[in-house]
Amino acid sequence: MRRVYNFFIVLTITILLFFLSLELAYRYQWIDFYQSELTALNTKEDLLSNKKKILICGDSFSADPSAYVKTLRESLTNYAVINCAVSGTGIRQHELYLNNRIGTHNPDIFIYQFYVGNDLFDITHPHNSKDISLLRRFYWWLSDRMLSLGFLNFKMAVMRYNFFDDSGGSYKPRVHEEFSVEKYSKREKLNYVADPYLLENTLFLKGQRKTDYETFEYKFDEIIKSLKDSTRKYLIIIPHQSQLSELYFNRHNKLGVLSSIPYYQYETEKIPLYQKLESYCKQNHITIIDPVKEFRHAETLEQIYFSNDPHLKENGQYVVAKLLIDEINKQ
Repeated sequence: MRRVYNFFIVLTITILLFFLSLELAYRYQWIDFYQSELTALNTKEDLLSNKKKILICGDSFSADPSAYVKTLRESLTNYAVINCAVSGTGIRQHELYLNNRIGTHNPDIFIYQFYVGNDLFDITHPHNSKDISLLRRFYWWLSDRMLSLGFLNFKMAVMRYNFFDDSGGSYKPRVHEEFSVEKYSKREKLNYVADPYLLENTLFLKGQRKTDYETFEYKFDEIIKSLKDSTRKYLIIIPHQSQLSELYFNRHNKLGVLSSIPYYQYETEKIPLYQKLESYCKQNHITIIDPVKEFRHAETLEQIYFSNDPHLKENGQYVVAKLLIDEINKQ
């Protein structure tokens, strides 16, 4: 019995030391935790090019070989376009790994992609929600404090999604053309269960989301400081589907979103999140790109978001690329 007891003591200490070492290594980026994502999204020629550099950072809207980055490469041939976006990441992760990317590539242009749907949500998860499992609440509580846990989950998710979740197996929301509550992205529906007012609170900076926005600014400051003064900086805001029209607004209500404000009717200059970002960018000489008007117009011609997934289709990605190219070519 004593041997079993000692075994579990040693095992517990070993596990704790492993996670402590991993957390320290991740927070200080002693190794390049996202090297495989960098090499998957960029050719060796781009990474080693002597051309002027464009460095792009964001989440899954950018971390896709067929995303707007592809069009930038095809159009801005005088630049080496380096995509260091990573799916499932946000400002807390970007603050840690971007310093090395900026130091290595010394970009002439820096593009940061912000997503309304979850960039504040991922700063503080609603782990107090009574509508999600105790295990999920504990994981969110712990991962908000232990960033390397999110990294481990990301790596496991890459394998898991190939068989069971949004990206693979028999559950593939992007292949279904008609909207369906049952077929819609599971991750999105989980977020709405945990925080039904997520979108309203994000757009109007209510409750915890106001504090999360302040955290975003503080951490983004650290990124901006690491850029050279001559670097041209751009912030592109990807809107949530439900901002575009009553149709999308009602669809997300069916998915579990609650809102006391019909925000799809609002111009973005009247929305606090956009007002704050506009003010911040003006103070820091960052060109802000808000594609809501262009998205609303494009949507009248052809659907630009997937019906059962929050991401942009190819034509939506093209709108993003064109806006960025036009802005970059102005200077």
